[in-house]
Amino acid sequence: MAKGQVLVEALIGLSLLLVVLLAWQQTVEPSATANQQALTAARDAIWGRQLDTERARVSDDYFGAKATGKLLSEAGKLIKLDFETNNLRHTKDREEDAKHADYRMVRLTDTWSPESEERLAGRPRSLVFNTLLANGLVRTLQDGLGYLPLAKEIRSKSLIFGHIDTDVVPEDKLVKVPYR
Repeated sequence: MAKGQVLVEALIGLSLLLVVLLAWQQTVEPSATANQQALTAARDAIWGRQLDTERARVSDDYFGAKATGKLLSEAGKLIKLDFETNNLRHTKDREEDAKHADYRMVRLTDTWSPESEERLAGRPRSLVFNTLLANGLVRTLQDGLGYLPLAKEIRSKSLIFGHIDTDVVPEDKLVKVPYR
């Protein structure tokens, strides 16, 4: 073996390693950084407080909205309903937004959860048939029949038509929506 051959081979090996590291730094690292920024931008578009119309859009193009939309539209003709079906926020497709389309994300922005105690009671009350019996005439009839023996439970203070008890829901379970 010639003198210094190990030193020459080590220098050649280290030079090749240095070339690989420099190439990685100039190509792979910027790509990884851009990839991380695209992921962060996609998350911001989906989870942001306000809808960023440049990076995301809202639609009702999912099975749950289509199935319930038909039922809700027909039921909405009879009673007032406030169930939003246009509530699927998703990032735009590659054709719409080539820069941020690598990470397709979706999120339901309105889960139909009640946001106040009034909505907690009001929604089911509007869907219950016996709410129609919650009027003055029926209450007067109930109070009159309540004076009969063994009929105290019929009185309007005992048998309340259309009453929804919201106290059965613990306070920490009431949804406080921080954003939409």
